[in-house]
Amino acid sequence: MGKRFGLLFLLILGLLGCAVVNVYVTFPEEKVKKAAEDLLSPPTQSKSPQSFLDIFLTKNLYAQEVVVTKDLKTDSQKIKEAKEKMDSWREKLDQFKKDGYIGETNDFKVVIKEMPRDAEIAKEVKKLVDDENKQREIIIKELLKINNAAPEEEKKFRKIFGEVAQKYSPTNTWIQLSDGSWERKK
Repeated sequence: MGKRFGLLFLLILGLLGCAVVNVYVTFPEEKVKKAAEDLLSPPTQSKSPQSFLDIFLTKNLYAQEVVVTKDLKTDSQKIKEAKEKMDSWREKLDQFKKDGYIGETNDFKVVIKEMPRDAEIAKEVKKLVDDENKQREIIIKELLKINNAAPEEEKKFRKIFGEVAQKYSPTNTWIQLSDGSWERKK
């Protein structure tokens, strides 16, 4: 009896030792929004050098904020490459948005709202929409992966990133509202 109990105990212990546990993390909206702002803000043309005093005071004044935002990781080679690609065609994308050809959805995608009459421009618009959406997908998937985010977090990430992308879109861009309708950004 004792041997059987011992073997059963060891078997159960062995099975438990092989169990896989997935731990998913959820993130408050303000952390996701901060990450979206950091990744989607327009690239700066020239960065002005900061003095030591500016850096010292800023880090001390906002030290608590830096600690809070560190919880959501955005440092990934895949994200960096996707952002670089998106920044490389941003001016063209913004021009097509202003022209009314491309719109921003409420779930972090771009869509063709009106096809240009010129065949060459239409071809360029299609390619740009495809390329942009591929890079956006890489960013979302990589953020979820490197942060071990729960699968249900994806919808929140897409919604917040969509809002930030709309915010940085130029005037006259087609913007999809939360109810699915569209309007021009003023």
